[in-house]
Amino acid sequence: MSDDSFFREVSDELRQDKVKAVWTKFGMWIFAAVVLAVAITAGVVGWDRYRTAQANASGDSYLAALDLARDGKRDEAVVALEGIAADGYGAYPDLARMSIGGVLHEQDKPDEAVAAFDGVANDSGVPQPIRDMAAVRAAYILVDSGTLDDVRSRVERLTGDSEALRFPAREAIALAAWKARDRETARLLFQQLLNDAGAPNGIVGRARMMLEVIAASDPMAAAAAPGEPADTGAPSGEAADTAPAQSATDSGVTDSRTSQPASSDAPEPASAAAPVDETNSQAAPPSMPSQAVSEPAPAAGAN
Repeated sequence: MSDDSFFREVSDELRQDKVKAVWTKFGMWIFAAVVLAVAITAGVVGWDRYRTAQANASGDSYLAALDLARDGKRDEAVVALEGIAADGYGAYPDLARMSIGGVLHEQDKPDEAVAAFDGVANDSGVPQPIRDMAAVRAAYILVDSGTLDDVRSRVERLTGDSEALRFPAREAIALAAWKARDRETARLLFQQLLNDAGAPNGIVGRARMMLEVIAASDPMAAAAAPGEPADTGAPSGEAADTAPAQSATDSGVTDSRTSQPASSDAPEPASAAAPVDETNSQAAPPSMPSQAVSEPAPAAGAN
């Protein structure tokens, strides 16, 4: 036997002895770890399949509930949606709660619908985007059934430039302001929506229409409309009385010295009448007032 063969056999025996020693010491632990890993993997896969199956079942139930609502069976739809909200899987419980608010609104129950949406919006366990959407839905309902403060309390926080739902939030507040006769707030918000290039087309169209309505209802705009009489600073009755008086003066009063119609450059009749009346009150007798108009007043010292 050569030296190489001898050393090789010794090395193999030493290696086997080390493996046997490790297995003897840690074999049970290694086996338990392998079994545990396999069990965990199997459990995770089984749980995922179970949840997927339950979510699919919840999805089917959710669609069936929506079909009931579309068919006019709203009470049955609400019951089915409440069951999904209590026992559903995945995102379907939150969606069911949102749909309950929508069905209640269709049933003309605004207070109950707002309460349903508020319940979602105030639930910290619901994802934030769904909570924000619930707040917007409640605000739109309160445009008709609530006050401007009610609408602001729901969506004022969503009107910032960085908020994804800023456009419907601003529209809801603008509509509530218009209903509350706050024209300036409504006009500013609708104009802001109209000027924002990122606003959806539907909201832009409604904003443009509301701006036209606000402009048409503006008292100042109505006063300046074509065909309206201009504001001269005097009542209309005074203007009507002044015109005949001036026309009569221009057509009937003649210059007593020239027997010609009075020139258009002559002073106003009111200012010229005072000295003439004062002079004639001394020269003409009371029984002949016509002489004060047709004959010139005698000069001072003529007697």
